[in-house]
Amino acid sequence: MDLAVTLIKSVLRAFYPTRDILVMDALILHEALRDDDLAYLMAINTKDLHKICGKLREDRFLTVHTRSELRDGNPRPSNRTWYYINYRHTIDAIKWRVYTIDKEVQGAPVPANEKKEYFCSFCKAEWTAMEVLDSVGPNGFLCHRCHHTLTFEADRTSTGHEQSTRLNDQFKFISELLPKIDAVHIPECDFDRALAKARPVVRDATHQRAATIAVESGPNRPMAVKGLTNTGPQSIAVNISTSDGPSAAEKEAEKARKEKIAQQNALPSWMSNSTVTGESFSGTLSDGLISLKQDDESNTASKGKKVDANTSAKIDDIFEKLKAEQAAEMAKGVMPGGNDEDFDSEEEDGDEDEFEDVPATGNTSSLGTPSTAAVKREVSTILSRDGDSADERAAKKVKVEQEIKKESEGPEGDDDTGDEDEDMEFEDI
Repeated sequence: MDLAVTLIKSVLRAFYPTRDILVMDALILHEALRDDDLAYLMAINTKDLHKICGKLREDRFLTVHTRSELRDGNPRPSNRTWYYINYRHTIDAIKWRVYTIDKEVQGAPVPANEKKEYFCSFCKAEWTAMEVLDSVGPNGFLCHRCHHTLTFEADRTSTGHEQSTRLNDQFKFISELLPKIDAVHIPECDFDRALAKARPVVRDATHQRAATIAVESGPNRPMAVKGLTNTGPQSIAVNISTSDGPSAAEKEAEKARKEKIAQQNALPSWMSNSTVTGESFSGTLSDGLISLKQDDESNTASKGKKVDANTSAKIDDIFEKLKAEQAAEMAKGVMPGGNDEDFDSEEEDGDEDEFEDVPATGNTSSLGTPSTAAVKREVSTILSRDGDSADERAAKKVKVEQEIKKESEGPEGDDDTGDEDEDMEFEDI
């Protein structure tokens, strides 16, 4: 464990700022710290502390754990943030970072035919061996751009030699510790072990905090509702039998279990019994009541069947009577056709009497000859205008109507009579 602590301290002092170093040193010393205690030791607020710890968490130097805690006087638990170091994760993170940096320094391998080994000292151009084969001068290959002689440098583009050497020199303290750490056993470090080894933070009198109690989060955690502590099955029993169905003992046990459940779910008397008739509507009845109830149900069913039989018999009798009446009517036969014809002719004569045609006057045009209704309206209007009494108006009206009727009964060809009738119709009174 000392080698792991030395490695972490060395890496932090080589690549991280002072605040990060102080946070990690506090965690190495106290094993596990809550965010407010760590902020008190760092003399900063929790907001700035969370920013610092967030960066260290991304780099896998520390681990964050959230725990529910109860404060005195507050029944509602609150989540608090704790920090500790998981040494195995931190060592693996350091190994990975060293490996990736070494690969970046060495660079990607370049094929031999793509290496630019020819360099022009005049225009600073670089060329591969395949590109300069067609440009040959007296002193060697010539540059395609400025036609100066090229310089051949085989190791010029080879990456990683000097940088890798410098990197190895700078990472020597890491490369020396890693094999030693791999040779020893690093114990697994979780929050419970770190909290068990944690050192308390000593605060002064002006910065005291309220004591808290951790809420259990395991299987023994108290439930919010009484009776839900044992929600899962405690034991499972499997019985194998050669019989086709359940045995008598199993049937009795099942019956007892159902009776017990029925008793537990039984309604109170003020809900199950009627306040008017006293009849019970509960599902848990005694054997005597169940038998009585079954007898009542059977009697009611038999009565209903009898009523249905009587009703169907009555309906059948009614249909039989109707059929007998229809057969009697068919036997009597229908009335003779002559009477029907006479009756039809009488109806037609009655219709003709009701709708008698009025003979036309001498004037064939319907425009010049007023109708009877129009004549009646004119006469009544003239009489009303002259201001006669009601009796005189009635007498004159009757006289005019009689004259109009005589005119309609007279011969159609008598022109003189027609003229006189017209004069009588339009005579001034």
